[in-house]
Amino acid sequence: MFLTMCYTAVVLTPPLALRYLIDHVVTAQRWQLLGFAVGAVVLLPLCGSTLALLNRFLIAVIGQRLIVDLRSSLYRHILQLNMKFHGEVGAGTVMSRMMTDVGMVQSLITGETLGMIGNIVALIFSVAMAIYLNWILGLVLLVMVVLYTLNYYKFAMRIRQANLELREVMDEVTGHLQERIAGVRLVKIYNRERDETGAFLASTDRALRHGMRGAMLNVSLSASARLISGIGLTVIYCTAVWFILAQYPFFGRPMTFGDLLALEGYLNQAIMPAVSLTMVAGVITQAVASLDRILDLLSHSSDIADSPDAHDLPDDTAGDLRLEDVHFAYQPDEPLFQGLSLHMPAGRMTAFVGRTGCGKTTVTSLLMRLWDVQDGRVTIDGHDVREITLRSLRRHVGVVPQEPVVFEGTVFANIAYAQPEATQEEVEEAARAAQIHEYVTTLPEGYQTLLGKEGAKLSSGQKQRIAIARAILRKPAVLILDEATSALDSESEAALQEAMRTILRGRTSVVVAHRLSTIVEADQIIAMDKGRVVEIGTHETLMRIEGGYYRGLYEEMRGAIEQEVAIEA
Repeated sequence: MFLTMCYTAVVLTPPLALRYLIDHVVTAQRWQLLGFAVGAVVLLPLCGSTLALLNRFLIAVIGQRLIVDLRSSLYRHILQLNMKFHGEVGAGTVMSRMMTDVGMVQSLITGETLGMIGNIVALIFSVAMAIYLNWILGLVLLVMVVLYTLNYYKFAMRIRQANLELREVMDEVTGHLQERIAGVRLVKIYNRERDETGAFLASTDRALRHGMRGAMLNVSLSASARLISGIGLTVIYCTAVWFILAQYPFFGRPMTFGDLLALEGYLNQAIMPAVSLTMVAGVITQAVASLDRILDLLSHSSDIADSPDAHDLPDDTAGDLRLEDVHFAYQPDEPLFQGLSLHMPAGRMTAFVGRTGCGKTTVTSLLMRLWDVQDGRVTIDGHDVREITLRSLRRHVGVVPQEPVVFEGTVFANIAYAQPEATQEEVEEAARAAQIHEYVTTLPEGYQTLLGKEGAKLSSGQKQRIAIARAILRKPAVLILDEATSALDSESEAALQEAMRTILRGRTSVVVAHRLSTIVEADQIIAMDKGRVVEIGTHETLMRIEGGYYRGLYEEMRGAIEQEVAIEA
């Protein structure tokens, strides 16, 4: 800003120096002052150009650093937001705001936009000097500036609205594109290439219409600004020439050629900010629209955060888990748990069974504090999870999700994601426990083999084993397995179950079961239906209940397996 003001002061001086050269040196035949006057006329623009170059260099550096800081802040903020936000706002919208909108904001930090402050100072000074040189022509210039301002305000809000609508449409396009590229296998299986292309073209056509509207508004703004400039400058120059030829006196003296040259300089100094504003108006309005969207994203706050007096769990945490009179709902008018109470003893295996939507996975989400209860308490070793630091809580909990996540990178990096400082031996030990070590050793580069985007080189079962190894590596007090063996074949599942017996011995484990055969050895099985506990007991106990809920599920599952075996035979 300091350089901008210095640059503005320097560039405002040359018209006066030129006027002095014409009227007081050349016309007055005072040749002894020629060197001084010419030096001033030549050096002032050179000084202005040097300051402008330095100014633009600093602006470029600041602009790049700003974008890095803004994207980093957004990324950090998004990762801290709760699961409600991620459930309501699509990944395409988040990606669009982080990449496209942040890129648009960078256009605000440019020489043209930051230079507008200096240009406004130049505008005021130039109009004042024009009025001093010739008050009639100065007033004509002032009218031009007012027309420029009115013209800008006429179009600016419409351009901004058009760009906001365009950004919203592009969010949808980005989200659609991301989903279909991720699910390209399904698209090919069902021969939907042509349909998906048509749907994509339809959405991009909507974006085109909004983009064309914004572009036409920009063109109209620039064209009307140029019309105002052309008419105004023609009036001023023609009138100035007549004043000089007629020797019409202003402020007691006639207008001179030096006055005309100085006036021309200040005309340019006054018109440049207005023209520059109209030229960058589209960019500014797009950037402001993008900035609104970024600020909207930053305005979201997470209600899942450390309390001021939060403390860490001790290293010797046993993992005794309780839900005490828990009330919870994803939507205010759709309660899931109404006074749910459960006890999952330390060092024991607790399994949850039930039909889809009964609340099994929700229980595990509450244990990890991905969501907070509306009433009641969730505790680990007697500590309310809301009074424990999130970092400490999740350090003591290992999770194998139903849908395993494998990042682009090496096998080693994916397993060590839960424990970045793990050694090669620790990673291999976890891989052996998850029954994936032998497969990894067959890969060209072993544990340093790159897996590709989203683990494209792995089968679903292999991804699941990677996820299991990742959870095991952390050696948590509590291990949550959310249908962890659903992607494994029967042989692999049997081998993994044998290994898991050793892994889970003496450790609190919470298992959400898809295949009931995986939980027959659980210390307690909790059967749930519509957010309520229906039955609790061991496999043998629950199977003895005539017409029992668990027994019905088990026999239903066994019948489905027998039918599948018969079909394969």
